[in-house]
Amino acid sequence: MIMEHSTSGVKRTVLGPVHILWCFLFGWIYYACKGMWGCAIVSFFTINGLLIVFPVMNKSLVQKHYENKGWKVVT
Repeated sequence: MIMEHSTSGVKRTVLGPVHILWCFLFGWIYYACKGMWGCAIVSFFTINGLLIVFPVMNKSLVQKHYENKGWKVVT
């Protein structure tokens, strides 16, 4: 998924083709690197959302996080 910042016009690849695998393997570290500290803390204490919830919901969680910071999806 490629997103663009609404004010600066910077484009960034937010999610790669294997984002679910990265989320499943590294859990809270993955979210900490993305700057999603709330998800990182919950993932740490619930063993990655009980191992299946966070990896399955990863795309919507990351997209919502970036949209709240002023990014929009580029098609």
